[in-house]
Amino acid sequence: MTAIPARFAAHVGETIKNLPGPAKEELHDAVVRACTDPWSWPQADKDDGMDESVRVITTRNAIVHYVIIPGPDPHLWVFAITV
Repeated sequence: MTAIPARFAAHVGETIKNLPGPAKEELHDAVVRACTDPWSWPQADKDDGMDESVRVITTRNAIVHYVIIPGPDPHLWVFAITV
């Protein structure tokens, strides 16, 4: 499978910039994994079943939500972060 790019909401990018080095590196590795296999992370709300394209990355220091945008220019849209 070919990796697809990730795009970040401005506020998510600013929050990531302010993370300590090890936390930023751990999150980077997790996002790279998501870009390689977007379905590898769990659904955001699997009990709801509304939209299975919304996924959650959980690291020791952050929780990130992204949606898988299909189509001619597929990418991940990282739209929320909690630290």
